[in-house]
Amino acid sequence: MLKDAADMIPGYKYLEAVPKRRGGRPTVKGTRISVDDILEALVAGWSADEVAENYRIPREAVLEALRYALEVLKKVEVMAVETTG
Repeated sequence: MLKDAADMIPGYKYLEAVPKRRGGRPTVKGTRISVDDILEALVAGWSADEVAENYRIPREAVLEALRYALEVLKKVEVMAVETTG
């Protein structure tokens, strides 16, 4: 089955965003494993190899999820607001 071009995330081999899967959040292609699932596992102390093994995904998909999260974070603009006591 061919994927809809809208599902593809340009520049990423292992990630896709399918509207009716996990609320449209980016997932590893062909799975329900989201980028945030991968990040949560890493925060819990799993290594990239453990994430790949436990979720049965390529290690490269784990690293790509990290790259995706970094790119999204770089786009966030934070505004500092000074307040008086």
